[in-house]
Order: sequence, then C-alpha cells, then structure tokens
Amino acid sequence: MNMISGLRELRDSGTKSERHHWCMNNEVLMKSTLAFGLLLSGGSVWFLNEAIWFLIVPLGLVAFAYTIPIVRKEANKIRIREIGLWKIFLIASVWAGMTAILPAVNLYGFKQVFELGSWQLAFGRFLFILAITIPFDIRDLANDANKGVRTIPSVIGWKLSVLASHVLLVAFILLIWFRLGAHHPFFVGYAISTAITTVLVAIASPKRSDFYCSFWLEGTMLIQFMAVLLIWF
Repeated sequence: MNMISGLRELRDSGTKSERHHWCMNNEVLMKSTLAFGLLLSGGSVWFLNEAIWFLIVPLGLVAFAYTIPIVRKEANKIRIREIGLWKIFLIASVWAGMTAILPAVNLYGFKQVFELGSWQLAFGRFLFILAITIPFDIRDLANDANKGVRTIPSVIGWKLSVLASHVLLVAFILLIWFRLGAHHPFFVGYAISTAITTVLVAIASPKRSDFYCSFWLEGTMLIQFMAVLLIWF
C-alpha cells in the first residue's frame, strides 16, 4: 500500500530506482495483489478473538497514517513517514504489536496485555525491527535531504547509524538470552540469524541499492523465522 499510494508522486518527480520503475510498470498487478490480500484479511477477522480489536484498530490506524496523508502539519496534511526522526520508532512499535502482542491476545485473551512475557517478546521484536530499519534511512539520505526530512542518519551520520543498529542487535540477542538462556535450542537459532543480520547491517551505506534493503534486510525476518523453525525440528 505504501508504494501504491506513492506511484503518482514518483511519476511526477521521477526516479532512478529499478524497484520504483518496476512498480510503475506493474501497477495493475500490485493493485490486484493488494485487493486479494485485503479480501483474505477481511475474511479472516471472523476467526479472531474479539479481544484483539482493542489493539488491532489503533495499530491499524497508525499503519494507515504511514501511507496516507492524514496527519496535519501547518496548512498541509502529511504522511507519518514524512515526520523523519520518530517514524522508525512507530514502524518498530506497530511491527512489535502486530507480530507479538496481537498473536498472544488472540490465543490467550486480553490478559496477555498484562503479562511480562508478552512485553519481553514485543520489546525484542521492537529492537530487531528498529535495527534493520535504520539502514533504510541510510539508503534514503539524499532523497530525505531533498525533502527536508530529518532522520537518525542525517543527524548523527550514516556510520554512527550503522553502529547504532549493531548496538540494537546486541541488545536484542541479550534480551533473548535473558528470556531463554544460552542453552535453549531456540537461542541458537536466534544467535545464528542475528549474526547474519549483523553482517548485512555492517555493509549499509547511502550507495546501497533498493535490492539490498527490500530483499536482504527485510529478508532477515524470514531468516530469523527459518533458523528458529529448523532448530525446533
């Protein structure tokens, strides 16, 4: 939805990104895929725990505001993604809520909101998503500068931003160690996937391609899942 909502802006302003050109040339396919996904999502709500709506609605509104200009700034309306410095914290918060708190509430009820274990899991997810999102802002340094959008890399520099991502990954794996212990099989899966993510983050720079961010960095979430799943089996 993020890319679809910005297609008109990309056509007007122009872009050198191969990913953006692919999206513009395959707009019908993207919209069809989005419509199919929304249809499946709409059908799945009948199977959700009713308590989940207390969380899914506010989280959904934040996600909606990220792509649609509904936030007022002076005389104009802007997207959350245009409010530089704190946008990645919103991204990480929504991801943590959607992938940690919501599944727990759906399975065990609203009482999970008050369980320490749920928040430990969510905070770990928050740290991880934050760590892999910073390189996206490193890639977009020039574009954000042209739009006057302040981000962490534009404030502290991209090299220190890479270091910040590594610190977040260290905090993430330490939290996993605290929750599970070093001898837990799942900890091995988390450790392997975090080591791979650390290497990928280390090569972040403003010259990296869309493919690096949209495939390799976003793919670290799948790497983490597969590593833990393989350990489980």
